Amino acid sequence: MQELQADAVARLVEAADAGSGTAACELGDWYREARGGLRFSPKRAFLWYARSALAGDADGQNNLGACYEHALGCGQSYAHAVKWYRKAALGGHGTASMNLGYCYLRGHGVAADLVTALRLFREAVERGEGRAERELERLTKPD
Repeated sequence: MQELQADAVARLVEAADAGSGTAACELGDWYREARGGLRFSPKRAFLWYARSALAGDADGQNNLGACYEHALGCGQSYAHAVKWYRKAALGGHGTASMNLGYCYLRGHGVAADLVTALRLFREAVERGEGRAERELERLTKPD
């Protein structure tokens, strides 16, 4: 089992080193979740997500935004979180649209703006993000 895990990690590293943003994002997930025989390492997760994001992978961009928002493997920076959520959302990533909506709702890294938050939650719903639908219902239901 350990040999299979080590082989899987080696193949992911090889693909990431060849420029695969998807593989780099997967490695970030594995370090964040302590999978594939890897130890939990927020710093390594952050570094792999950064490589993924810079390679243009929308999942990596969203995850890098989450690292900055929640100080996972890096210092907290709402401005950087917004930057990466926005890039991923512009690439069609539903969860990133929702995460960016929360930033606008809470005023994290941007001026609080309910109208923009609602637009982003709607965009996330259109992209299949069910959690955004529940947030829209909560925010728009009459008192």
